[in-house]
Amino acid sequence: MMKKEGIDALVNLCSRRGILLPSYEIYGELAGFYDYGPIGVSIRHRIEGLWRDMFITGMGNMEVFTSIIGPSIMFEASGHLSTFTDPISKCEKCGATYRVDKLLQAYFEGKGDTKRANEVLKMGIEDLDKALRESGIKCEKCGGNLGRAVNFNLMMGTDIGPLGNVKGFLRPETAQGIFTDFKKLARAYGIKLPMGIGQVGKAFRNEISPRKILIRMREFSQMELEFFFDPGDKALYIDGSEIKTANLSKEVNFLSREVQEGGSQDCSKAKISELIASGLVPNTLMGYLMQNEADFLSSLGIAEDKIRYRQPMKEELPHYSKGNIDVEVLIGSDYEEVIGNAYRTDFDLQNHQKYSKEDMSIVNGDSKVVPHVVEASFGLDRLFWAAMSNSLYNDDKRGWDVLLLSKKVAPYDYAVFPLQKDDKIMAKAKEIDSRLKSMKLSTFFGQSGSIGKRYARADEIGIPNAITVDYQTLEDDTVTVRNINDASQIRIKVGDIK
Repeated sequence: MMKKEGIDALVNLCSRRGILLPSYEIYGELAGFYDYGPIGVSIRHRIEGLWRDMFITGMGNMEVFTSIIGPSIMFEASGHLSTFTDPISKCEKCGATYRVDKLLQAYFEGKGDTKRANEVLKMGIEDLDKALRESGIKCEKCGGNLGRAVNFNLMMGTDIGPLGNVKGFLRPETAQGIFTDFKKLARAYGIKLPMGIGQVGKAFRNEISPRKILIRMREFSQMELEFFFDPGDKALYIDGSEIKTANLSKEVNFLSREVQEGGSQDCSKAKISELIASGLVPNTLMGYLMQNEADFLSSLGIAEDKIRYRQPMKEELPHYSKGNIDVEVLIGSDYEEVIGNAYRTDFDLQNHQKYSKEDMSIVNGDSKVVPHVVEASFGLDRLFWAAMSNSLYNDDKRGWDVLLLSKKVAPYDYAVFPLQKDDKIMAKAKEIDSRLKSMKLSTFFGQSGSIGKRYARADEIGIPNAITVDYQTLEDDTVTVRNINDASQIRIKVGDIK
C-alpha cells in the first residue's frame, strides 16, 4: 500500500541521497542558502526546460540573461528602496530578530482570533508596535522583551568599484533587467506588441527568518516572464493566434478576496473566462497565462486538488500592482505560493523613463505607447519542492520510499543495472547505456550493491524505469525493464527500448 510521506521524510531523503545540501555546511549553517546535488540539478533542469518549452518557445517569446547587480538609482526607480520592507523587532536581551507581523498572526491564531490575525495584514508600523506591546509576546529564545517594531529593507547591498563609491544592490527579482533592456530589444529585434520577454536567474532577499527549507530563502531562482502589451488593443494575439476570453475554459480552484475577508479559506470552482468577466482576473492576457500555468503544473505531476488560485488581500499587493493572482500548491500542511501573476500596468517603464530620462515608448500601429505589463513569476526552487513533496510515498510492500515524479521531470529516464560484475555483462550494460544516451535519453548507471538495493535507490530518486542486464541478455538481446509505479517487470528486446 502506498502512503503519502510528509516533509520530514522528504528532508531526510534529500539529505541521504545528496539531492539538497545546506551551503557551506562545514563552516556552520548559513540560513536561507542551499546547494543542489546532481539529482537535484537534473530535476531543476527538467522543470526549467518545461517552462522554456511552454512560456518561451511555445508562445514565441524572447529569453534574456541580465546582470544580478544593479545601481541604487534603478532600484529607487522600481520602488524597491522605499517599499521593499518587512516589520521587525529585536530582543533587547539576546538580539534575536523577529518578523512582527508573523509573530502577531501566530499569536492571534493561537487564541482562535482569526479576525484579529487577518487585521495584522492591514496594520502600519505604529499599529504593529502597539499590538506587539499589548500582546506581551516575549523572545522565543531567551524570554526577553522585544524592542520597538521598525521597517527593515530586504535588499542586499554591495559597493561597486575599488573605492566603493558606487552603491549597488543584488536584485530582489529578475524583472528590472528586462524592463531596462526593453527599448533596445524592441529596436534590435523589431518587437511587435504583445511580446513576452523572460529569463531564468538568481534573486536575493535578506529574509529576516529563512524557513521551510526552499520556501523562504535568501538566494533563490526565478523563471520570470514579462508580457508587454498595449491596453488599447481590442484583440489579443499571441504568436499569431487570437486569444479569446471565451476560450479560456479551464476550471480552477479559486479563493477570492471576499471569501478570505469573511474568515474562510474555502475555494470554489470557476472557469478562467468567468473570473475575467467578473473582474477578479484583471485581463485576458493574465487569464491566458493562468490557463497555461495549470497545464505546466500538471506536467510537473501536481494534482489539481493540491492547487489553488488565490486573490491576494489588498494589503498583500506589491506597490506596482493593479491586480494579482497567486498560484499556490499544498506543500505539507500549508499552501505556498509557487507562481505570482501581476498586472504591473506601465509602472516600471514609466518610472525608468522618469529616472533615466530615456524614452521607453515604442510604436504600436499608428501611435506611440509605453506598454503595460502582465508578469508571471515562477519560483524555481519552490516548484522543485512542490513537485518533490507531492510525489514522495512510502510503499509498505517494498519497504522503502518511492518518488513518483512525473516522467517529464524525473532526474533520469532509465537506470541501467548489470546484474553481476561479469566482464561480458558489464560490457553489454555499457553498450546499452551508450545506445540510450545516443538517443538523447538520460541514464543512471549503477553497479554497486545487490540488485534489490539498486532498485530501492532508483525508486527513492524517482527513476521511472530500471533496466537489468543479465546472462539471458547475452543470449537473446533481451533485458528486464522494471517500472517504478508498481515494481512490475517485463522482458523486452533491447531494440524496443524507447
